[in-house]
Amino acid sequence: MVYCRSQADAAFWDAHWRTYLSPRNYAGAERGHLGWFEEPFTSYLPRQGRILEAGCGLGQYVLALWARGYEAEGVEWGAETVEAVRAFNPHLPIRVGDVTNLDVPDGYYAAYISLGVVEHRQQGPEPFLREAWRVLTPGGVILISVPYFHPLRRLKARLGLYRGQTDGLEFYQYAFTREEFTDILREAGFDILDTMSYSGFKGVKDEIPLIRRMLGWWGVGWLLSRLLRRWRYAEQHLGHMLMIIGRKPERD
Repeated sequence: MVYCRSQADAAFWDAHWRTYLSPRNYAGAERGHLGWFEEPFTSYLPRQGRILEAGCGLGQYVLALWARGYEAEGVEWGAETVEAVRAFNPHLPIRVGDVTNLDVPDGYYAAYISLGVVEHRQQGPEPFLREAWRVLTPGGVILISVPYFHPLRRLKARLGLYRGQTDGLEFYQYAFTREEFTDILREAGFDILDTMSYSGFKGVKDEIPLIRRMLGWWGVGWLLSRLLRRWRYAEQHLGHMLMIIGRKPERD
């Protein structure tokens, strides 16, 4: 599925992250809070070796991983974002860079994290994955997430409910089915270890206008929000995002 909005270039991301930059956004990270990623990060990230978050935004997960004793660092495309983040935390190990052309030798990282990055290239995610493969050591793991073309979205697509006016809009991102993106990772050479969806609340409310309206109703909206956030089926099958965990095979 294709989303059209505006081009996700460096200027777009600088403007996007500027709206979220505040000390409050780092409070949980300083305590090692990983949110949705508690289980996959602690299950699959190695305790030894360098870990890269490619497209790290404000660097909260880099900070959270450091707080837990991981050797993490981040690369972000937006120079203004990196400069602003360093003003908050000069010691946070993030830098400006192009994640399709990283300035490190082959096999430099033990793990590679990418959260909502590769879907923004209209020609496809392959350059990101080739570079991830290059910089990962044999046996290194990749944890990568993209928007999820989940069953409810697929049903709406079959019913023709996504036909909209795209005049004046540019390509923004793709959403993938679980099968589509696992196949893409396999073609890039990775073995698949696990998959998960997350952000079920957004994955449901964005697709059902009535729910969006009800969330604004006094009293009812608060209760509905709590129920949706605790709805296990939505988190497992209707998440806004899909994460795939893979491994670069060991050398023969």
